[in-house]
Amino acid sequence: MEIIAGVQQMVFLALSVAAFGLQLWAFIDCLRYKDENYRAVDKQSKKFWVILLGVGLALALIALPPMGMRIIFLNLIALVAGIVYLTDVRPKIKAIDPRNRKQNRNHWR
Repeated sequence: MEIIAGVQQMVFLALSVAAFGLQLWAFIDCLRYKDENYRAVDKQSKKFWVILLGVGLALALIALPPMGMRIIFLNLIALVAGIVYLTDVRPKIKAIDPRNRKQNRNHWR
């Protein structure tokens, strides 16, 4: 039984670190774009995403072991915010960002 508990703890640690990494990536990426880009694609405001992902990042940091088992549900909610940003908001903002258009044009020459 101790072996199974040890494996479960390692899996939980790996998932917690992965969730923290994903939320850190989403938070840093959301800081890169201007507020006009968020409004242009009709995806709330930059301030909204910075606050939402910042709180999610803080929850992910707190959820790392040994505290993690107590607030795992809050970490899952925060993880959803990071996933929504990376899969829905980021691709649309990236598509209209002038910095990315310039890089894409030079890429095909």
